[in-house]
Amino acid sequence: MQINKLNGAVVVILMAAALTACGSGSTPVPTTDVGAIFTFAASTMNAQLNDQGTQTAQAASPTPLVTFTPLPTFPVIPLSTPFSVGTASGAALPTTSTGGSTGGSTAVGCNNANYLSETKPDDGTQMTAGDIFKKGWSLENTGTCSWNSGYSFAFITGDQMSGKDIVLSQSANFTDPGHSNTFMVNLQAPATAGEYKGYWQMKNAQGTAFGSRVWVDIVVK
Repeated sequence: MQINKLNGAVVVILMAAALTACGSGSTPVPTTDVGAIFTFAASTMNAQLNDQGTQTAQAASPTPLVTFTPLPTFPVIPLSTPFSVGTASGAALPTTSTGGSTGGSTAVGCNNANYLSETKPDDGTQMTAGDIFKKGWSLENTGTCSWNSGYSFAFITGDQMSGKDIVLSQSANFTDPGHSNTFMVNLQAPATAGEYKGYWQMKNAQGTAFGSRVWVDIVVK
């Protein structure tokens, strides 16, 4: 479109020059230099072409893309291993044996007693109704007070089976801290069939139980 307009302008200039040269009866005017006209027209056309090329190049230049700041990355946190009860093989966890007593020693003030061992009958031993038998337990004095006059090895709860408390009254039965003593109880199997279990424990002179609690367990046929 720009080139067509430029050609039209050159034609107009040339026609004007021709009319000026051919005029008659008028005062002669200076002769127009046709070469200068062509030079001017060519310079004008080149300038316009250069200007058009510059505008075209600017229009064709790509608009720079908008840059985005990358989002921060976060480390992947692994899920925790589900908690499960039991051993690796799926078996239930083992329970702790009490070894003939109800558990650890229970101190009361300066008094404490710890289960060491016991005599037969073993737990669950079968007996005939009315059988007379003995059961003994060895206990260690783990307190700081001596088991002396007024202390006892006594029935606490369950089935007494005619057993009697052993009250310490003679120095031969006293037990100093760090020493042990065995208490033998005379018992009798009940007259009715069934399982029977009786609990025994040390008591101080005021009748307060302390230390390990032990038991006897039989089955009457």
